[in-house]
Amino acid sequence: MRSHTVVTYTSWGQRVQSSCCGVFVGVALFAGSFPLLTWNEGRSIERYESLEEGRKNVVAIANPADTIDSSLEGKLVYMSGKAEGGADATPYDPTFGVSPSNTLKLKRVAEMYQWEQNKSSHTTKTEGGGTRTETTYSYNKKWSDHVIDSTFYSEGHHNPSYMPYTSQTFTASPITVGSHYLSQGLVDKINWYSDWSSDGSLSVDNIADDYGKETAKVYGNGFYLGCCPGSPVIGDEKISFQYIPEGEVSFVAAQMGESFTSYSTKRGGSLLLLRSGYHTAGDLFLLAERDNIVVTWLVRFGGFLMMFLGLKMVSHPLEVVLDRIPCVGRFAGDLIGGASGIMTCIVAAALSTLTIAIAWLAYRPFFSIMLLGVVGGLVYMMKKRAASKLGDRQDSFNDARNISGTCKNRQRRLCLECVLFFYLSRSNHTLVDYRKRLRHLRLYH
Repeated sequence: MRSHTVVTYTSWGQRVQSSCCGVFVGVALFAGSFPLLTWNEGRSIERYESLEEGRKNVVAIANPADTIDSSLEGKLVYMSGKAEGGADATPYDPTFGVSPSNTLKLKRVAEMYQWEQNKSSHTTKTEGGGTRTETTYSYNKKWSDHVIDSTFYSEGHHNPSYMPYTSQTFTASPITVGSHYLSQGLVDKINWYSDWSSDGSLSVDNIADDYGKETAKVYGNGFYLGCCPGSPVIGDEKISFQYIPEGEVSFVAAQMGESFTSYSTKRGGSLLLLRSGYHTAGDLFLLAERDNIVVTWLVRFGGFLMMFLGLKMVSHPLEVVLDRIPCVGRFAGDLIGGASGIMTCIVAAALSTLTIAIAWLAYRPFFSIMLLGVVGGLVYMMKKRAASKLGDRQDSFNDARNISGTCKNRQRRLCLECVLFFYLSRSNHTLVDYRKRLRHLRLYH
């Protein structure tokens, strides 16, 4: 791995200018996070209600080989059966002459050996509010399925500008399940590729163009275009293949003649579900609901991140300005930067949660009011219980204080009696005098 280091300096004025420009970007990110979060909640609720509607209305087609039932036209149907491409519909790669049998899809995967640049930067602040950035560029070789732009790479690290062969997908047409044809929307959902193992039919003679015939050689389950597969050089290319064999699929869609299409729900959504293997209709809807939950939380996190970055960019000029203060500027800027990071995270989390709550209130007011009522009731009960416990503790404290006061009075009286007895015994007083004085003490104490 080769590497080199470049040191750059940024003045305080350049930092101020850059941070001020970043304010506009931050405002745009912050403002855009609100409609994104609101839209996401509406989309999530719409998807959930559409799936619930589909679960109630779906009709199962028990035998896919049966003739088309016209009474199900336009209705949401469920079907499970073997997806086949047919003898005349096998996917075929005309460039390399590859055509595996009993296949729904064939993918040519083309990769070229190229330079890849990696960089790591370390920035330190300088006196006067500027920065010093030390950037280390390193280069390594890797196989990539696309051209890596090397325009700004250092000398001796340049990649070819194009790939002689690119990746491409070939699909059997049509694909059928029983007596039905899968629509393009369902075919697009068939994407569980696995590596194809050569059946011995690979040959350089089957390659269509002269360049491939002259430079390619059979290598493993594909072709290698270069000198030596064991010691590749920049610009070498290798071709491999992936495929999806015929097999059972399960799907939910609206019947349209001999094929299918997306089902439009009353809520305004659409349903078109497909999975590999056997699944019941309930399983398909359950998996779709899980996907909806995952997407919802990913978009929520994206909205929070937009809000956080926006607020951070808006507050960044303050950190840059403080860096200008002599002696303590760098430390003050770092302190403000850390504090603003914590505060923007808290504010972004609070505003994101509030936006989601308001969106729920707008899209599902009845449910939201019920939820707020339940939460309010729980909060009231918790506060009441806490107040009750506090009152019990106060009563216990008062009782303990009274008992403590009583004990202290008794101890004081006992001490006085002991002192009085010692005094009378030393002054030759009689027992009658002791009793009189003791009665006097008990009366006034």
